[in-house]
Amino acid sequence: MRNLVRHLQIFAAVAMLAAGAGACAPSSLTEIGSVNLLPRVGSLSRPDWMTYSGSKDEFGLRPVTAADLVSADGQCASEALPAQESDAAPPTAPLQSGGIALQMTECDVVRRAGAPEQLQIGDERGERTTVITYIQGPRPGIYRFSAGRLTSIERAPEAPGARAAPKAKSSKKAARS
Repeated sequence: MRNLVRHLQIFAAVAMLAAGAGACAPSSLTEIGSVNLLPRVGSLSRPDWMTYSGSKDEFGLRPVTAADLVSADGQCASEALPAQESDAAPPTAPLQSGGIALQMTECDVVRRAGAPEQLQIGDERGERTTVITYIQGPRPGIYRFSAGRLTSIERAPEAPGARAAPKAKSSKKAARS
């Protein structure tokens, strides 16, 4: 009971102080509409690292040209070499460094992963489709293209004979003898 009386006294004192402070304050502060607890978003300044000064056009992909497409023999048009002697093997271009990402062109992938081991070029709904498979090499996988752009990457099937023999389990008894 004493706690209730004490709480009521504190509440009454706070209410009287609030009423007194309200009577002394200018009328502009007592109006609820003029109080802004949160700053306006437009008035905040952003740090330089959070701003982007470019245009939206920079994020668009350039159109795929014939030079970006792989031919039936797995070569890119920009890398086509003049006819050489039939005995000489065509020289291989060095691979570009960097990863492979979705939306890359067919030739971008071939420049990074090397000459394709398997290549399938087709036409689906009037759009060029290409499937390039690498079973060995630095980036094995199945790369699927639609309209010259990479749309999916899958794990490559295991190369024949690439499966390692299971290790023999050693027992403590064999180790002691």
